Amino acid sequence: MKNIYKLLTLALTLTIFTSCERDQGDYPYLDRDITVGFRGASGSLLVENGASNIVSATIGASTVVSSDATFSVSVDDSSTAVLGVDYNFVAGQNGTLASGNLLTNIDIEADFDNSIEEGKTVVLNLTSNDPSLVVSEAFSQYTITLIKFCPINADFTGSFTLSTTATGIFDSAVFLNGPVTIEMGTEPTDRVISVSPYPEFGAFAPIDFAFSLVCGNVIVPTGQVTGVGCGSSTTIGPAATTGTYDSNDDSSFTIVISDDEGGSCGPAYEAAFTLTKN
Repeated sequence: MKNIYKLLTLALTLTIFTSCERDQGDYPYLDRDITVGFRGASGSLLVENGASNIVSATIGASTVVSSDATFSVSVDDSSTAVLGVDYNFVAGQNGTLASGNLLTNIDIEADFDNSIEEGKTVVLNLTSNDPSLVVSEAFSQYTITLIKFCPINADFTGSFTLSTTATGIFDSAVFLNGPVTIEMGTEPTDRVISVSPYPEFGAFAPIDFAFSLVCGNVIVPTGQVTGVGCGSSTTIGPAATTGTYDSNDDSSFTIVISDDEGGSCGPAYEAAFTLTKN
């Protein structure tokens, strides 16, 4: 009986010893590396004349670091903004995750004179300079969009009347003439109206038509689906020319669009309408 007990004790000891020697690849929870990555996938900056125009890309760790750990960011070739022209790094492209911290920032400063209403992108890639930091592939890239911004002093929201000034496809009004309500969008420059498309072709459900007020120009995003078309839906987007507005006066302004920009029913038409405050 004593011999059986000794054998069981020896087997248990070997099992514990062997478990401690197992490969960490089979047991990832034994890995002591700290995972880092960008906090989120994208951000934006409204670049304003005379403002500081600094935006941060935040880098976070999976756990608090016990000693300073370093990393770098590089600019991806897909970026449309140019380093040294459209923006600069405030404190360089190397960063430190300080001991006892979970988060830190890489800051860039944008140039107003070289910014544009449509926006330019800075695409950053994260690289670890420290053996204790492992970059998460899912959070290794961050895109910042730099958008030229001029203060909007008037409200440009509330009740307005839509009036067609230039027709679209088939010489028809793109939107139903009459009262609409302008609401704020995601950014301070963004506006949205809910309006029915192509009233001369039938009673169609309203769509959310979006536009932005940027430094005197009314910018129309591409690919706005109407839900109506010739086999496939038409889309509304920016025209070769843009509508204009007065930042201090929202009594009336004009929006110019490209109707059926994808050619669902034939060539695209430049259409326009005016919004007059009620």
